[in-house]
Amino acid sequence: MPTITLQLPDPYPLQQDIMTHPAKRKVICAGRRAGKTTLAALIAVERFLDGDRCLLTSTTQDQADAFWDKAKTWLSPLIQVGLVSKNESRRLLHFPGGGRIRVKTGSNPDVLRGDNADLVVFDECALLDPAAWFAVAAPMLADRDGDAVFISTPQRRNWFYHLYQRAVDDTDDRWQAWHFTTHANPHLSRAAVRELGADMTAATYRQEILAEFLEGDGQVFRKVREAAVLEAREPYEGVFVMGLDWAQVNDYTCVMVLDVGKRELVAMERFKGVDWALQRGRLMALYDRWQPHLIIAEKNSIGSPNIEALQREGLPVRSFTTTARSKPPLIESLVLAFERSDIKILNDEILIGELEAYERSVSTYTGHSRYAAPSGLHDDTVMALALAWYGLHQRSTTLDTVENIFYG
Repeated sequence: MPTITLQLPDPYPLQQDIMTHPAKRKVICAGRRAGKTTLAALIAVERFLDGDRCLLTSTTQDQADAFWDKAKTWLSPLIQVGLVSKNESRRLLHFPGGGRIRVKTGSNPDVLRGDNADLVVFDECALLDPAAWFAVAAPMLADRDGDAVFISTPQRRNWFYHLYQRAVDDTDDRWQAWHFTTHANPHLSRAAVRELGADMTAATYRQEILAEFLEGDGQVFRKVREAAVLEAREPYEGVFVMGLDWAQVNDYTCVMVLDVGKRELVAMERFKGVDWALQRGRLMALYDRWQPHLIIAEKNSIGSPNIEALQREGLPVRSFTTTARSKPPLIESLVLAFERSDIKILNDEILIGELEAYERSVSTYTGHSRYAAPSGLHDDTVMALALAWYGLHQRSTTLDTVENIFYG
């Protein structure tokens, strides 16, 4: 068989340093158009040719397609002679020596489940749900002692920022951090960079071009990591309340258990894609273990029939209807708890990530605050914790009193 030559782009020196570094966890914070996707594809293709199983995930179809187009183009000489098989619909490349590249859109972390890999690459990591790493990919790599690459332009100081800080602070060379701006890409002209920044505000330029982690102007919860000092524990005697945020298809149902006297989060359950009967069964099992005096459950749409079913079973469930009027005081009460160091929570990265990413915006029409997770991310842990904190203060009141407190 004739020699087949692949035409891969030459990485510039900083990219080459990242590619050859032996760290198991590489965190790369870079400006837009700095060559992040090219770097991700180069890393994966080289590992693929060495016989490794590689999985790349990004936030959107377009972003994932950009990586896919590079990988299949570079490997096209092998594809054309049948040495590499290509499945366009699954975005899968397979090498007889065992190598594999799979590209998936990771806006829903659960689509990554059931896979295994020697390498996982998170492209535009800051825009992904932290569960994509902590709940799915990290366990996936455990059996093979696989590697992970986290590449992104920052999005203020969300969970990607803390991954970066972990890599900066690492002392055993397992984690390594890199930071470079758009200007580091030698293939971009100065005119092109000026054009990128021409219509940006100063803050946006600092984040998107200079790859700076900005303080979150709209960040809601502070002192989160100072409060995240607890581990989940087995049931013990005490007075407990539960907060319950329902979901079934696109979001997660989440349950939080708070110790009323200690003001500590002692247990947390989070699940998705489970039918209502099984969800209620899991909740009842958690109730049997902790025997909370009060359960505050969100009532909106899907919650109402489930709440009624639980009440028929004798569980002490009170409903909370989330509206534009009721949500701000619910969230702001929890915000104050963190500000005053009145609450301690589990050291759980998904919970921490959702709290730190949570945002406040102000309506230009009404002037009212709006609280929500950033687009594409979840807030189920935040809502469940806020409901539990609300329940901690309301466990001995009547529903009428609760309504008076919130609505006057």
